[in-house]
Amino acid sequence: MVRPLQENRAARLAKNKSHEEQIRKGLAALNQLGITLGAPGPDLVLRLLAEFGKTKDVDLAVIFLLGRIFHAAALDALVELNSRASDKEITKEIKRSRFKLAQRGFDVPEQQAREPQPAAPLFSQSQDIEAYMSAVDGGGGRLIWIAKPQPGHGLQVIQAMLHDHEGLLRFAGMHMRRKELRKMADEIKRQHGIIMISVPWEFADAAIYRGYEKAKARGQSDLENFHEVRAILATGKPKEITHPIYQKLNIEQVRDSAWREQSRRLLDEPELRYWLLTEDWVQAYLPQLEEAQTSRLVLNPLQKEERLSAIVREAVKALCSGEIGKAFKRRMEDMALYFFETQRPEQAKLSLAVALQVGEGDPGPLDVSFLTGLMQKSFAFFMSQEKAKKEEDQSSLIIKP
Repeated sequence: MVRPLQENRAARLAKNKSHEEQIRKGLAALNQLGITLGAPGPDLVLRLLAEFGKTKDVDLAVIFLLGRIFHAAALDALVELNSRASDKEITKEIKRSRFKLAQRGFDVPEQQAREPQPAAPLFSQSQDIEAYMSAVDGGGGRLIWIAKPQPGHGLQVIQAMLHDHEGLLRFAGMHMRRKELRKMADEIKRQHGIIMISVPWEFADAAIYRGYEKAKARGQSDLENFHEVRAILATGKPKEITHPIYQKLNIEQVRDSAWREQSRRLLDEPELRYWLLTEDWVQAYLPQLEEAQTSRLVLNPLQKEERLSAIVREAVKALCSGEIGKAFKRRMEDMALYFFETQRPEQAKLSLAVALQVGEGDPGPLDVSFLTGLMQKSFAFFMSQEKAKKEEDQSSLIIKP
């Protein structure tokens, strides 16, 4: 009896030793990339997530370090990784790290006790949820689908149109066959050249819910059945999760070249060719532009150009700040993911580089050519509209014989 127990104990010790060795190897690999616990916080969490999925040693080391970052972002990351993990060693390491965070007061709150219970769902529950997202259109809108298979009855599909500024514009739930959903995607591609890319359903759900709250705060009144339809997925308010792009691209590498100058190339991509900033984002600067162009002061061309450039720089800085900055950062993260999933890695890196810069709340001391080009393009459009309106008003005052 004693011998089998000793053998079992030896096997457990050997297994633990192997597990620890894997973590040590992973930590060494991360250390070579300059990733240590020197400055624990949300930025380090993002850097760790960017390395997850490369090797098992690194995955274990990432989870090990997340358990030593006493910040809510680390807990969110562990919860997200746990929802996708299938390897037993990975899930056990996640459990260990979450326990360490719980000892410091970081644990998943019981949302069910706080959130009001919504109405009964329109559709029944099932498994294997999928989600899809379009590119962001010229006005800041994107289409999101979440599909939940119902055995023997096709798909339960949520369709949502989200807008940067307005939030959730349209929302509906319906039954359809997979063939019908595929046909819809093909039709969008044929008519608009837009591909519906696959995204994690938790990310899509969080984006839709965020849009719902924004639309509700704005006073939109046609979303009464939102909770009823969404109940096919969940009943409580979803936790914000890290954008999927940070698991696909290394943020340390996207800004290590001449990305500021090269970023203007994004405006030539088919999906961005018709991008314009909405008027409410730029309208404060339109009177300044008009005054600079029609000023009675005698300015030489160089002085006039510098004056217009100063207005553009000021507007770009405003684009990177406050709620507008947060919305535009999400827009560029979404496009980075879209470019990555449509086999355009360089455009994905440039988009993410712009998103990271906007996320800092300031364009920085040097020009970000994409932001400058987009602002100039938007200004030109609205100024031409204003000019056409004035010409139309003047012609209506002419008395015709």
